[in-house]
Amino acid sequence: MKSEKININLFELKKISEISKIIKQSKTFFIAGHVKPDGDSLGSALALSSVLKRLGKKACVYADKVPDFLKFLQGADKIKKSAKKTDKFDCAIILESTNFSRMGDIITPDQSKKIINIDHHSSYENFGTVNYIVPSSSSTSELILNILEYMKIKLTKSEAESLYTGILTDTGRFQQTNTTCNSHIAAVKLMKYGIDVNSIYKKIYENSSIHALKLQGLALCSIKTIFNNRVSYIALTKDMFKKSGANDEDSEGIVSYTLKIADVEIGCIFKEVDKKTTRISCRSARNFDLLDVVGRFGGGGHKNAAGCTIEENIGTAIKMISNVLKEKFDDKKI
Repeated sequence: MKSEKININLFELKKISEISKIIKQSKTFFIAGHVKPDGDSLGSALALSSVLKRLGKKACVYADKVPDFLKFLQGADKIKKSAKKTDKFDCAIILESTNFSRMGDIITPDQSKKIINIDHHSSYENFGTVNYIVPSSSSTSELILNILEYMKIKLTKSEAESLYTGILTDTGRFQQTNTTCNSHIAAVKLMKYGIDVNSIYKKIYENSSIHALKLQGLALCSIKTIFNNRVSYIALTKDMFKKSGANDEDSEGIVSYTLKIADVEIGCIFKEVDKKTTRISCRSARNFDLLDVVGRFGGGGHKNAAGCTIEENIGTAIKMISNVLKEKFDDKKI
């Protein structure tokens, strides 16, 4: 039986070809994704770094922190926090960052001869020498697989595991609306390298601390709905973290519960950073574009998964987001 092929258009092929040439011509690589990296950012970076090293290149992944649930990925223990200001690179590969500063202060543009920008966000800046941006892609890991297949590079089991982690987490276990035929085809290709998908799933989603579960309990008890149950939200306060003994990382994934209520189309988590700062993470079902909401506050992300930070207390932040949603309801835009 002939295997399915990932659908890649001529525009993508041109970008992939340009990236392939830069990779072949370069010897030293800086690789990084956005601050507070997730499974896709780290998974794609670690897989790419491993491949480059096997090709005889010098490559290193940089990130401000590695979440506990991703420390099982091979190479995660070798990640550095930042490059030295005196370091120079032939090529910097920036993954899943809407702009250069989204990585944090870990490198300046003049430290690298070439910059490859690979992303799948709808809002982005073309800051690279080559910009491979595909908003219809489920993940950056899927795009990295496209590049490596174009270069006819066979993966190791651990590299396939890292890329699968990226696709799994950025599609919300293949349940979110960004999941496409290409996502499943990519997953099948990666599974053929002998990865244990059940083991990966358990390491990511069934490895919580008791403190994380207690935080989830407090969060679910506080869930509220507005606009005739079309919107639900959870306010995660500092007091909840204190009572549960949980840390910021333990709140990962709680936002998914906001869409489990019947008829709810938009779900939000409001996380109290301090009395003057609130971080918001939102998810939406069907065709509602969250970028229209978080964009008002300088946020970004994807159509159905986006976030922002509001420099106000949690109560005010809830009112501000609610007012924007009400405006859209009143204008019959949703």
